[in-house]
Amino acid sequence: MSQLPPPDAAFVQVRDLKRVFDVSKPWLNRVLEHAPKQYLKAVDGVSFDIRKGETFALVGESGSGKSTVARMVVGLLPPSGGTVSIAGISMNDVAVAQERQRMRRRIQMIFQDPYASLNPRWRVGRIIAEPIRAFDIIEGEGDITARIGELLTLVGLHPDDAKKFPHEFSGGQRQRIAIARALASNAEFIVCDEPTSALDVSVQAQILNLMRDLQQKFGLTYLFISHNLAVVRHMATRIGVMYLGRLVEVSEGKQLFSAPRHPYTRMLLDAVPDLAMVGKAREGVKGEIPNPINPPSGCTFHPRCPLAFDRCKVENPAVIDGVACHAVNGDRAAAA
Repeated sequence: MSQLPPPDAAFVQVRDLKRVFDVSKPWLNRVLEHAPKQYLKAVDGVSFDIRKGETFALVGESGSGKSTVARMVVGLLPPSGGTVSIAGISMNDVAVAQERQRMRRRIQMIFQDPYASLNPRWRVGRIIAEPIRAFDIIEGEGDITARIGELLTLVGLHPDDAKKFPHEFSGGQRQRIAIARALASNAEFIVCDEPTSALDVSVQAQILNLMRDLQQKFGLTYLFISHNLAVVRHMATRIGVMYLGRLVEVSEGKQLFSAPRHPYTRMLLDAVPDLAMVGKAREGVKGEIPNPINPPSGCTFHPRCPLAFDRCKVENPAVIDGVACHAVNGDRAAAA
């Protein structure tokens, strides 16, 4: 039996997580065209910790690997390398399969599209009851119905909504249903993959406030995936910035917004509209993410980086004090 981690230990530990996809053409095409196999490194050596009860956010442009990390953490996608441990239980170790299965009821995921993630042929009550029945949490139809009503009320809906189908609700209401389903298994760790990006701005605020209230009430731990820095600023305790499958900066939320260190982080923050109109000179993100099948050598950000120098083109920077950048960590990296 695996032992629980001490109270000050990380609840979620991700170490050197990797995911490689085979994107080669079919065998016959490769033979006729004399083409080699091609591989895409979607995630390349990502490591981070999430403490109990906090929100750790992953941000970055589309194609940076955020959602791939999320799916590997919850077990929807097997990693090509690295490990994921939750509450001291390895999610990759076959020897602890029974403990891993018990852990799965404590993990849930909220997806980006609140309609596609709900079965359109099922009534809301059946959707929310699915994890309750799958994990044998409650026995007896009467008790299950009562629990469904409690969960709907908890997320701001009415118990009578259990009789309706998903298409009868707005986008924000459907996301509330998805949150109720996530809570149905008494989850402790919830991975939120762009949970508000498909919603109007006013509805986004309502859903985010609901998620924060539920976190405080039940002590939930969130892994929050987003490209919207305003949303991340509102939600995150700590933030990891991803670029082309790698973490380039990890920092406390307030510190990252007040004093960003990596050039990519600064570019992302400069792209946020200046609502305060302070008149500060701003420069948006230049260029686009390179082709991940054939990424640049060395630091993959160097073709877009204003601080790049010769070393950046040949050597991938290590993460030192939460930042992976030769220009920022030049002296310390050289000394090491």
